[in-house]
Amino acid sequence: MTEPEDAESVADDGSKPTPTQQERAIAAINAIAAGADPSREAFRLANDFTDRHTAKLSDWVGRLKRRR
Repeated sequence: MTEPEDAESVADDGSKPTPTQQERAIAAINAIAAGADPSREAFRLANDFTDRHTAKLSDWVGRLKRRR
């Protein structure tokens, strides 16, 4: 079972919690309000989202392959 996207999670090394999707979005909004490039922040959020979901898909495919 996977945790909800807004649940607080811990980094792999146990050091500090990884930010939730909402926290990443708020940080991007704050950065834009402080003068950051909106398109850069949008691409950063989109790439982060894609990377996380690609990793989840890769893990799932790996589990399917190991079941054979």
